[in-house]
Amino acid sequence: MQIIELEVMKRQLVMLCLLLTSVVYGQSKSDAAHIQGVGSNPTNPKVVDQCGMSFDTPDLKSVSDQTIGFGCTGSYKNGEKAVMDMDFQYDPNFNPRGGDNISFIVEQVSVDKKISDGRGSIFQISLDGDHLNLSPEVAYKESNCGNPVIKTTISPIRRGNWHGWIAEESFSKASGRCVPAKEYTDRYRCIHVMVGNDKMSAQLNGVCLLRKREYSLENGFSYDLFFNMMKTLRFSEN
Repeated sequence: MQIIELEVMKRQLVMLCLLLTSVVYGQSKSDAAHIQGVGSNPTNPKVVDQCGMSFDTPDLKSVSDQTIGFGCTGSYKNGEKAVMDMDFQYDPNFNPRGGDNISFIVEQVSVDKKISDGRGSIFQISLDGDHLNLSPEVAYKESNCGNPVIKTTISPIRRGNWHGWIAEESFSKASGRCVPAKEYTDRYRCIHVMVGNDKMSAQLNGVCLLRKREYSLENGFSYDLFFNMMKTLRFSEN
């Protein structure tokens, strides 16, 4: 009798494991289908020539029913700086808080040299030389309610012909009657990015993106879509 009961329990456990596996796998397939369903658009060749960078941007429309994509101001060549930016505004009552824009400052200088020189870099080498810190000039420091940043996580990223780092700041919860702006809540991930190679560098100084996976701009730009976009980044010069 005990042997039969043991066999039944084993079968039930196996069925439970198979069920959980199918649920996880189904969710993964669903997410992949959604991301592929969004589609993507390459950067305009004129922008690539002027800014020296290219992305595949999500095929999404902003509040003005315009498909989002990067534009470029200035030029990265001859020691100058270029600004490669993209608006993703959706709220018709446009409120600039929270970051409805992604802007990269692009230069024709090695990303490692940019950091070691220290001037105008969003990252600084620590005094012991063992790690990077977010520059105090660019850090958020505190929310609109005065709640400080309690954690800054810096992670290396690498893809194609570049490498770099991404910093994420986390804020303490607001206390009292003050209502924090949306970007200072746990619904968002506030990040800074610096990437490049031996000849070029690009810096994104602060943008707050939706933590929840979204496949439209109705509630904002999703961190997942942003990171998928970053995977397609390529510099014109190696």
